[in-house]
Amino acid sequence: MSIVNIYIHDENIYNVEKKPPEKPPKPPLYHSRFEHQVRQETKSCKDAHRTMGFSKIPLPGPADFLRKNCGPRHRATKSAPVRLCTGHKPPIPKPHEPSPCQVLKVVDFRKENIKKVVAANPKKPRPRYADTRKGDFHDLEKSGLMPIYMCQPKFGKVPQYLTRRKKDLAAQKDRLIEDRAQQQPRCSYILQEERVELLKGLKKNWEKLQQEYQSLPLLTDTVPKMIRKAKLENNLKQLEKDILTIENNPYIYLYDDDQKDA
Repeated sequence: MSIVNIYIHDENIYNVEKKPPEKPPKPPLYHSRFEHQVRQETKSCKDAHRTMGFSKIPLPGPADFLRKNCGPRHRATKSAPVRLCTGHKPPIPKPHEPSPCQVLKVVDFRKENIKKVVAANPKKPRPRYADTRKGDFHDLEKSGLMPIYMCQPKFGKVPQYLTRRKKDLAAQKDRLIEDRAQQQPRCSYILQEERVELLKGLKKNWEKLQQEYQSLPLLTDTVPKMIRKAKLENNLKQLEKDILTIENNPYIYLYDDDQKDA
C-alpha cells in the first residue's frame, strides 16, 4: 500500500455548496409630475353626458303596460287606383248563339288537292338508256353519252387560276430584270497601270523566295528541312504560273464571288 502526500491543493470547504446569485434590487417606479393634473381632468370630463339625458332609458312600471290602440299608428297614403285591364272584355254570349271561336270553316280537301295537282308542273322523266334487249336501264347523264360539259359556258376556255399564274410569272420576270439592271457588275476591268504594278510585285516576291530557296542547305536530312523546301518550291511554282497568266493576257477582269454567295 502506497501513501500519497498532497502538499499543494486549492480545495475549500466553503465553496462546496454554491449559493444562488443575488438578484439586483428593482429600480423605483416612474411617476410623472403631471399625474395629479391628468386625474383631475379625467374626473371633470367623466360626467359630461348627464346634460344629454339618461344614459339608459328607464323601463315603464308594471302598471303602465301597453293597452289596445295606444301604440304608434302609421297611416297609409292614398294613391290613385291602378287598372290592370285597359279595355273592356267582350260580353258573354247567349246560350243559343255560337261563340266566334266555335265557328269552323268547312274545307273540301278533295277539291283542294285536285286544284294543286292540276296547277303543278308535270314531272320530267329521267333520261335513261337500255344496253341490252332485256331492258337493263341505266342513267344517261352519268354514262358520258350526253354532251353535258360541252354545253357549259366554261367549256373550251382558259381557267382563271391559269391566267392569274401567268400574270404572276410575268411580274416575277419583270422584277428579276429590274433587280439585275440595278445590281452592280460583278466583273471589273484591271487597268494597264495596275497590271504592270501587279507584275512587278509578283516578280519581287519571286526573287525573294528564290533567294530563300538558294540559301537552303544542300543536305536535307530532317523533316522540317524537307517541309520548308517543298513549301518554297510550291510557292515558286504558283508565282511563276501567275506571272505567265498576267503576261500572256493583256486584258484581265476580276470576278467577285461574294456577290454570288449573297
